[in-house]
Amino acid sequence: MQEMTSLLGEPLPVEFPIDGDWRPAVLLGWRHEPDGTCWVRVQAVVGGLRRASWVHLADLRLPQPDRATPAPEPRTRPDLQLPGPGRSRRALTPLPPLPVPRSLQPDTSWA
Repeated sequence: MQEMTSLLGEPLPVEFPIDGDWRPAVLLGWRHEPDGTCWVRVQAVVGGLRRASWVHLADLRLPQPDRATPAPEPRTRPDLQLPGPGRSRRALTPLPPLPVPRSLQPDTSWA
């Protein structure tokens, strides 16, 4: 079996056909076969259950504009982290100094 290459970021939205209908899915990774074909690992919800499967690259398409998946919600709320007009940034607490590495400490073994 060939090694799978994974995406480094969020899974890529794609669509693949099931029972004659294009279903939304996400691309998790891909692999190249010795015969030159490319297979992709997709994950989709089928029958209410999350399923992952290998699909031939030719059987995928990018989501159509009318069925595009909504943009994911941000993982953080920037409005709560960045000061806005009239709000001041909280004063940062200084960190304690780092210890001196042993390689830079004076050698006192002879004393």
